[in-house]
Amino acid sequence: MTSSAHHSPLLGRDFILLVTGQGISLFGNLMLRFAMAMWVLDETGSATVFASILAISIVPTIILSPFGGVLADRINRRTIMVALDAISAVLVLASALVFATIGFSLVAIGTMQVLLAMLGAFETPTVQAALPQMFREHGQSTLRKAMAVVNQVQQLGSLLPSFLGGVLYSLTGIQPMMTIAIVSFASAATLECFIRLAAPDRGDEELPTPIEDLKAGIRFLIKDRPNVFALLLFAAGLNFVIIGNAAVGFPYVIRTVLGFDATVYGVADGLVGVSGVIGAFVAGFFAAKLTMRKFPLSMIALALSLLPQGLVFLLPVSAWVKLIVLVGFTFGTMIASCFSNLIALPTIQLNTPDAMTGKVMAMVAAISMCAQPLGQMEYGWAFDHMPVAAVLLISAGLLGIGAVVSVPLSRKFKD
Repeated sequence: MTSSAHHSPLLGRDFILLVTGQGISLFGNLMLRFAMAMWVLDETGSATVFASILAISIVPTIILSPFGGVLADRINRRTIMVALDAISAVLVLASALVFATIGFSLVAIGTMQVLLAMLGAFETPTVQAALPQMFREHGQSTLRKAMAVVNQVQQLGSLLPSFLGGVLYSLTGIQPMMTIAIVSFASAATLECFIRLAAPDRGDEELPTPIEDLKAGIRFLIKDRPNVFALLLFAAGLNFVIIGNAAVGFPYVIRTVLGFDATVYGVADGLVGVSGVIGAFVAGFFAAKLTMRKFPLSMIALALSLLPQGLVFLLPVSAWVKLIVLVGFTFGTMIASCFSNLIALPTIQLNTPDAMTGKVMAMVAAISMCAQPLGQMEYGWAFDHMPVAAVLLISAGLLGIGAVVSVPLSRKFKD
């Protein structure tokens, strides 16, 4: 007798191990990031300093991501994932020992974040290249569903750090949270050891140098897939607004402007995480139908979700009312972002051959993330020097312009 599991590639052992390992690894990473963010804001009270730490830590990812893509197209992608999570566990353990000896400092935290970002530069393109390798033969619909499952697991993995992070940080401080991160990375590496994934098939061709490989990837994007390249540039502009506001504005407004403690922020962040899970599952339900023609609608939803957040800060209402509106309409931002990601990323993967997937997805990460440090620094400056309402309303306007620009772009891709 044949069970339904034998018919569905999404229920295969290797895919389950992949998404479980990634979920556990993400949980540890976000728990650590939450603790570090709370400490920096508590010690400095400055959005600019907080944004600087975020921006500095992401620079290595931008620089090294293309080389991570080259590696992912040369070496067994399972081996890379195992090694990176294992090294992350060792790095956080070493950092915890150093912090216990010399105490915490911005320099020490920045160094750890930079090293973790260097490892992340190799992991993201590897995972994004592994998915098409697993599911390309099953067609577009299956690949989109697989990406939806990955998004769902990532959103679920981000919930507990938000809900537990504020409470643990308030009660125990930062060291126990670092221990949780160490155990998470080590557990993920152990699970990933059992994934069965062949090395990338490059035929009998002689391997070029990494620089030549990168040049080939760039030529492929600019000459062979200009529409994909245009989509990458659009994603960079989108990240400037969305990531800049979410990474800097959301914690800064709640903690510093409205004056709430780490526990309230943790609950608020957790509630937003719930909306991310809801968005991931709703988007997953429609995954097979989410072609590029739907992209402008997701952009309109993003713009409309920011508008009420800005307007409430123009009204003479209490901090709690502002918090409720801020969190409530951030739900819309998260859900719309899930739809945008599930439209754009599989579109890029499906327009890229397997031997190029690692490099192209690495360039997606690098180009998109180039805007993140600029966005974080700009939003850090803006929140320190401008009214909250002005920053949020300008952001809504920029996303509205993006919705208009996305219409002709979406028509360049076949459904």
